[in-house]
Amino acid sequence: MEKKTLNEIRKNKIETYFKKIDSVIFDDEYFDLYAEDVEMYYPKFGFEKGKQGIKNFGTVIGKHLEKLTHDIQNFRYTFSDTVIVVEGNEKGVTRSGKEWPDNHTSFGKFCNVFEFDGELIKRVHIYVDPDFTSEDTERLAIFRNDSGKQNSVPSTRDVVEEFYDLQFGRKEGNIVDLFADYVDWDLPGNKDKFPWTGKRETREEIELFFQELYNNIQSESFTIDFISVEGENAAVAGQLSSRILKYDKVFSTEFVVIFKVINGKIVKYHFLEDSYKLNEEMK
Repeated sequence: MEKKTLNEIRKNKIETYFKKIDSVIFDDEYFDLYAEDVEMYYPKFGFEKGKQGIKNFGTVIGKHLEKLTHDIQNFRYTFSDTVIVVEGNEKGVTRSGKEWPDNHTSFGKFCNVFEFDGELIKRVHIYVDPDFTSEDTERLAIFRNDSGKQNSVPSTRDVVEEFYDLQFGRKEGNIVDLFADYVDWDLPGNKDKFPWTGKRETREEIELFFQELYNNIQSESFTIDFISVEGENAAVAGQLSSRILKYDKVFSTEFVVIFKVINGKIVKYHFLEDSYKLNEEMK
């Protein structure tokens, strides 16, 4: 028998995850899919940790849904190191007897991000509209533009996504225009060795940052695992690899970026990476 690759094993684990959920079978096999310190996230619900956290979420979602079915056969998988992203369609019935999606204002689209430790799920972040039956009339009116007017102020998520579109050339424009006149900016590091690090406040200083950054490093890879938004605040997590030109060495690290957006402008930008590792490796 041909030995399965690790990605094939992980994909099978994901399929089992969805089959168990659809069948409402939360047995030992289901909980054995997870690492002991698993982290999960669901919109409006928030974060939970550990297998007990998985049980807590199941109790909450079970109070709302009578039935849930995923179109497992037509899932789209994206593999990246220990992360597997699953895009697909789902349908169901609420406890009040309403079927969804209606394919008019709700479409049953979802995306799950799984991160593995070996063969075990260590993180599952679920991205879906929890308003399954489109009863959130205020938000529906906004998105359907029932008032005939468009909101001219972009959302926090829109600003963050545009920031990365501009930074990586997916969109034309001046990235500095996304920032307010005064910004709480911090990228901790040894400024004597790495001039792009440190605190900044003005748009002129931020413009200088991008000049210094592009003059001193060459991006090898930059992967965003997820963007989490709560009102004016956003957190972006991922991994990057950059060649530090002065030392001709590649530096790899996980990162977290903290944004705060007010009236469509970035007023806070804190970039957190392993600055100690950077300082030690570049000699």
